[in-house]
Amino acid sequence: MKNLRAYQLTGGGPAPDTQAPTAPGGLRVTGSTAGSVSLAWDAATDDVGVTGYDVHRGGTLVGTVTGTATTVTGLAPNTAYGFTVRARDAAGNISGASAAVTGTTRSADGTETLLSQGRPVAASSTEAAGLEPGKAVDGSGSTRWASVEGVDPQWLRVDLGSPAALSRVRLDWEAAYARAYRVQGSLDGTTWTDLYATTTGDGATDDLTVSGTARYVRVHGTGRATPYGYSLWEFKVYGTPAA
Repeated sequence: MKNLRAYQLTGGGPAPDTQAPTAPGGLRVTGSTAGSVSLAWDAATDDVGVTGYDVHRGGTLVGTVTGTATTVTGLAPNTAYGFTVRARDAAGNISGASAAVTGTTRSADGTETLLSQGRPVAASSTEAAGLEPGKAVDGSGSTRWASVEGVDPQWLRVDLGSPAALSRVRLDWEAAYARAYRVQGSLDGTTWTDLYATTTGDGATDDLTVSGTARYVRVHGTGRATPYGYSLWEFKVYGTPAA
């Protein structure tokens, strides 16, 4: 027994794993229905290896997954929920929480309305004739807005005409997409509030659940994913007119 004790104290046996993984980054809402919210996040790191992620709604654990995306179901329609994610390893060490995000489920009665189509728009720049800001709200998937090439930041803004309770923003990116951007709302067109932000955009279509009341909504690109500018086939804002 004495020899075994010495063996353990002098490092002959494996040391226990007590190091927790890093907190997951980039937690974001990727979609919603009347009864669910879909989430994605960036992978955490660990000295041995991450084995799973605990997904929390408020202070309640609602699931553990091995990948970096999940859909939380069983939610009430037209309701905002807060989510965080923690990483865990095989030894049971759990990371700190990710930054929280809020996801809002859609209305069950289908009252969500496309508010942006055909509305007045403005942009920080336009690359060329035929790529004007209005092309992004004309309802056509074959016309687009494009900013000048190689310059950050750039923005595209739509005026909804009156304040509205926002529920969703859909961005259909052309090949020249934003790696880092914010979707922002404003009541006066001067003071802006972030509705969504990411530094890990991957192009294609971003269907974003948002909440808040705004008359003006803009996409504010701060980091291009390509050497070109920013370009959107369609910029769609959904919600209901504010009472």
